[in-house]
Amino acid sequence: MAPSLASPVAPCELRPSIHEANSYTPTVPAAGLSGNNTNINRHFSAINNVNFNSAAETHHSATQPRNVEGQADLQDENFADPAKTWNPDSRVYNSRRLQQRRAETTRVAVPLPQGFPAQINPASPLVWSGHDLVEHEYLRHLEKQDIKEIESALEHFKSLNLPVSGVSRTTFPLPELGPKMISLAQKLYGDNNGRGFFILRGLDPKKYDPTDNVIIYVGVSCYVAERRGTQDEKNNCLLHLTDLGATVAPDDVRQAPYSNVPQPFHTDTADLLALYTLQPAAQGGRSLLASSWRVYNSLASSHIDTLAKCNWAFDTFGRKPAYEMRPLLHAIPIESSTDGTPNAIPFNEPNTRVLLSYSRRPLTGSPVSPRTPGIPALTTTQIDALDTVHFTAAAHSIAINLQAGDIQYWNNFALLHAREGFQDDAEQRRHLLRLWLRDENRTREWGGIPKECKLPWDEAFEGEGEEVWPIEPVREHGFVTEQRRSSGHA
Repeated sequence: MAPSLASPVAPCELRPSIHEANSYTPTVPAAGLSGNNTNINRHFSAINNVNFNSAAETHHSATQPRNVEGQADLQDENFADPAKTWNPDSRVYNSRRLQQRRAETTRVAVPLPQGFPAQINPASPLVWSGHDLVEHEYLRHLEKQDIKEIESALEHFKSLNLPVSGVSRTTFPLPELGPKMISLAQKLYGDNNGRGFFILRGLDPKKYDPTDNVIIYVGVSCYVAERRGTQDEKNNCLLHLTDLGATVAPDDVRQAPYSNVPQPFHTDTADLLALYTLQPAAQGGRSLLASSWRVYNSLASSHIDTLAKCNWAFDTFGRKPAYEMRPLLHAIPIESSTDGTPNAIPFNEPNTRVLLSYSRRPLTGSPVSPRTPGIPALTTTQIDALDTVHFTAAAHSIAINLQAGDIQYWNNFALLHAREGFQDDAEQRRHLLRLWLRDENRTREWGGIPKECKLPWDEAFEGEGEEVWPIEPVREHGFVTEQRRSSGHA
């Protein structure tokens, strides 16, 4: 018998393996998330103007070659410096790759950094390519009785006269659906062949007013994870992702969450993320997800070595110090459980978890957040590694057409995410609500947060002050143009 929340299976397009990527222009399989689950857009022509050409080097090993230390940086001809390109240009990337291949006679081997596995178990359900996925693995439909139960919980919560911060499993009771959601949430960690994300479908945002939509969203989400993080210095626990337009702030200063620009692959400062689609865009705006462990398995050891070094300068955009040095790639020790046995986590190395944690904007700057003068520039080696992560993620990603009412959840420890650029029209304006979530038990099982990243994570989940829940988008000029929110603005 199929799961009670499962949808029909839809076909996906097959693509060449990553080893063929050097001569292949990848298409990203779009999740067939239209009304009848059969209309699959099979071609992905970039996050807006970026063509995702070649993805990654061949599978890494301890003897994978790299450039000789001290060798002159390879120059990119005819294209802008990619360090200044927030959304990387595939032409620059491919030009650089071609020049590197020509210089292979001057390359030497480099071992993997200490603590990093040669490979994350490819049999793990969290190691995937988009073309491997079928809808029944991640799409779950709410039944009529589920909707009725949610609406009953909404009315119960409203009768308590509590603020949104008071939403909990106690105040938003879901006696039948709640246990299903708790079980479903375990798939975010690879349990029961979970892929690290799922989509809950069936709500109709037009039935509810803005406050009720927020309460429903938070109420359902507390069965996925009970801790909610603050997403900025104002203690906002809810972020509205919508293009506020030039009347609020000009295009050249309005940050990406409040604009329609594409956003490159990155991670946030949260264990789990959630997006509730109040309304999709008229065109574009697909949600892109990629397995960070599939990306890791495709990287050369030289790239892993570069990404794991603590010499990446993250711009703080006006804070002190002006920049912070930390790695992008971490190998996190996993403690045994209380009875001395390893935790049941889907890793190749039972005592190590690999984590990719970064955002491009503090590393490269962006059109609306120019890099602060005087900060150490990225080396060509760093640029190449950073772009390789991006294009590898693109080659293995899944592009999801979210519908109104969809709630998408994913594991930020295991997946990278990005967004296509989009266009609104007079009748249809893209509007999503974002939550940062944490399951304390699973965070401990997964080894916690690396020390280099712990401060912003603590600010999000351990900070003091009253939670703020903006029911409508914040339209203050200073808020939507603020550059220093590096954890919340990719």
